Amino acid sequence: MKALMLAVLGAVAVMATPALAQDKVQLRLATVFDGPTVELWQPVLDDFMKAHPDIEVKMDTVAGSGAAVYPDVLRTAMASGDPPDVFFMWGGSISGPFIKAGQVRALDDDYAKYKWGERFPQWIDNRLKIDGKMYGVPLHGQGMGMFYRTDIFKAHNLEVPKTYAEFEQVCSKLKDAGIYCASTGGKFGWHVMRLVDYFTETTCGPDVHDQLNALKVSWDQPCVVAAYQRLRDWIDKGWLVPNFLNVAPDDSRIPVYQGQAAMVLEGPWMEPAIVQAEQDPANFGFFLPPTDHAPDRYSAFPEQWMISAGSKHPDQAAMFIDYIASLDTQKAHPEAFQGSPLIGMKPDCTKTPITCQIVDIVQSDRPAYPPTDQAFVKELMDSFFAVQDGIIAGKLTPADGAKQFQEQVDAWKAKQPA
Repeated sequence: MKALMLAVLGAVAVMATPALAQDKVQLRLATVFDGPTVELWQPVLDDFMKAHPDIEVKMDTVAGSGAAVYPDVLRTAMASGDPPDVFFMWGGSISGPFIKAGQVRALDDDYAKYKWGERFPQWIDNRLKIDGKMYGVPLHGQGMGMFYRTDIFKAHNLEVPKTYAEFEQVCSKLKDAGIYCASTGGKFGWHVMRLVDYFTETTCGPDVHDQLNALKVSWDQPCVVAAYQRLRDWIDKGWLVPNFLNVAPDDSRIPVYQGQAAMVLEGPWMEPAIVQAEQDPANFGFFLPPTDHAPDRYSAFPEQWMISAGSKHPDQAAMFIDYIASLDTQKAHPEAFQGSPLIGMKPDCTKTPITCQIVDIVQSDRPAYPPTDQAFVKELMDSFFAVQDGIIAGKLTPADGAKQFQEQVDAWKAKQPA
C-alpha cells in the first residue's frame, strides 16, 4: 500500500509540473538593443521575474539597423498574429502606422492607474501623444550632438565652435593636420541623416525646418539646396571619412577611436560604447553643434515602450512597464537606463559625465527638432534616403536632390485620402 501511494504521488507530481509551467505568463519583449545593452538589461528582467515568479519575460532584439529594419520585423510579427507583448518604439511618424492600423493598445487607463504622466517631463509626453491619446511610456529622451576627441582638440589648439563658420574653421584646421573632421556611416541612411538634419536647421532655420517636416512648404527651395550643398562640401573638402556610404553606423565610430577622425554625431548611448571599446573616456567630450539661429535648437527624440493590441497579457505587460518606469528600478540599474527622462533619475556624473550633460539638456526647456525619420512615414523616408545617397554618390546635384524629393512628396500626397 505504501509503495502504491508513493507511486500515485509521484505520478501526480509529474503531471503537475507541466501544468505549473503552463500557468506562468509568458511576456515577449521586442527591442533594438545591441549586445552590451542586452547584458545591462538582463538583470532588470531577472529582478522583475524574481518579484513576479508567475511571469516570465523573454527579450528579442533586432540590433544595429535602427528604424531601417526593425519596424518591418514588427509588422511581420503583428500580421502573423503573434506580436510581442511589449515593444520598443521611437516617437513620431515611425509609430504612427502601427497606431493607425489598430496594432497598439491605448494606455490612457494605465496612465491614470499608474500615474505615469507625473513621472516624465511634459515635452516628452506631448511628443508621444497621438490624437489626444497616449500609446507609449517614455524610455529615453535622447539628445544628440557631437562627441569629439578632446585630446585631438587640445593637441591642435582647437576650441568648441560657437558658430557654424567656426565649425567649418575647425574642420579645415583638422584636415590640414591630416585628421578627418567627422565620421559617419551611410548604411541604413539614418546616421548621415543626422548631419543632413543639422545642415537643414542651419540653412533653413527652425520655422522653415518644422514646416518642411510637416510638408507644409516645398522641399524644392534654396535653403534645402544649401543644406544638401553643405553635405556635398563636407565630402568634397575631405572633412568626412571617405567611402562611408556602405559603412554601418556603429563602425563609423572606429576612425574616431583610432584618432583618424575627431568627432561623430551621437547620443548618450555613445558613452557606454566608448567604455565597451576600451577607449579612455577622458579623451572624449560633447557639444551641441551651433545653428546660428534663435532658438538654437538641437536634435532630440523620445523613445518609448508600447503594448501590442494583440497581446494576450495586456495587464501583465502594463505591470512590467510600470516596474521598469519606476524610480526604484532605474536607480537599482542605472547603467541600463542611461538617458532616462524619468524625473529624479540622474546618472552617476562621476562615471558618465557626458550622459549627465545630455540629461541636463533634455530635462531642460531648451527646444529641439526631431530627426527626419520621426517626421515622415517609411515610404517618404525611403525616398529621402535615396536622394541623400544620390547626393553622396555624386549622382544627384543638391538642386536635383531637392527637386526629386519634392516630386516624391507630391506623389505621396496624391495617393492620400482627401
